[in-house]
Amino acid sequence: MTSPVHPIPGIENIPLDWLAGRRVGLVAHPASITTAGRHSAQHLRDAGIPLAALFGPEHGFWGRGGAGEDIADATHADWNIPIFSLYGDTRAPTPAILEQVDVFVFDIQTIACRAYTYVSTLRLLMEACATAGRTLIVADRPDPLMLTPPDGPQLVPAHASFVGLVPTPFCYGLTPAETALFLRDALQLSTLDLRVAPCRNLSRKQTLQQIFPQWRATSPAIVTLENALCFPVTVFLEALPLLDHARGTPLAFQRIGSAHADISQLALPPLPGLRVTPTEYPDKTGRTLPGLALAVTDPAQFRPAAAAHTLITALERQLGDTLWNHPGARPHFYTQLWGTPTPAPPWPLFSTPHMLY
Repeated sequence: MTSPVHPIPGIENIPLDWLAGRRVGLVAHPASITTAGRHSAQHLRDAGIPLAALFGPEHGFWGRGGAGEDIADATHADWNIPIFSLYGDTRAPTPAILEQVDVFVFDIQTIACRAYTYVSTLRLLMEACATAGRTLIVADRPDPLMLTPPDGPQLVPAHASFVGLVPTPFCYGLTPAETALFLRDALQLSTLDLRVAPCRNLSRKQTLQQIFPQWRATSPAIVTLENALCFPVTVFLEALPLLDHARGTPLAFQRIGSAHADISQLALPPLPGLRVTPTEYPDKTGRTLPGLALAVTDPAQFRPAAAAHTLITALERQLGDTLWNHPGARPHFYTQLWGTPTPAPPWPLFSTPHMLY
């Protein structure tokens, strides 16, 4: 029996002549790992590429920051090179930083959901490189939503924010490199020297289990593939503290419940590709909550934005205005997450002209 063939990430496929003799800055995080288990920064150094600087997105290069936590710049203790934060007061490389780098390598494991902020970092990096005449190489990686059709409302520019900064549907089904190719055209970045290092052995005919034989945590709450798949359905509860979504536990985004109401019998229609069942689960304090368990059963049929809108509508029907008036509720942030004040379907189709796999 032949062994299964798994994808090889783009960081292992970059032509070294793209980097030789140039000052290289790497945008990465703890999930930026090769098939041999080495971090992409070590992989480049082992290939003879002396890095000039490292850059980290939300949660930081080392992945230790919490959601929304500002990350400070630092220095790599062993290599004595700067680690610049792209999450905090500075979210794009400044002119002073750009003077230190000739070519950027973006090697980030994403979730193809607008609210997952790594794509916002990609957009700002692309714009900075286009303005300063720097080369940007996107080292591609598979995305957990790449088998799921684009779904959700388009971004309304007046409601753009760092949790909604790219002109796509809420979920857009693209890998990082496919996203960069789309954004280059959509943002009219014709001067950008954009290069793509694709994955090898990657196809949308594969299953998610074949695509991701192992998942590495992309942020403190996304420690499993299941967390990643459910993220776009329940991320909106970040703005609605009446409800819990198991953040702070291994089941983050896969469970919803409340200490203030029993939603375990919430009236929901069938949701394509998503199983929703009554359950009890412990929240981050150890308190047992009645609620619902979510599991994606068919990525190709899954419609995460539609499921999220259906879920919120049903919760509003059961809980009433309390959903929006509970202490700590953030209706404005809820709108920013959707990227529009009117998120109800139907939604326009999204054309994806740069599919690589």
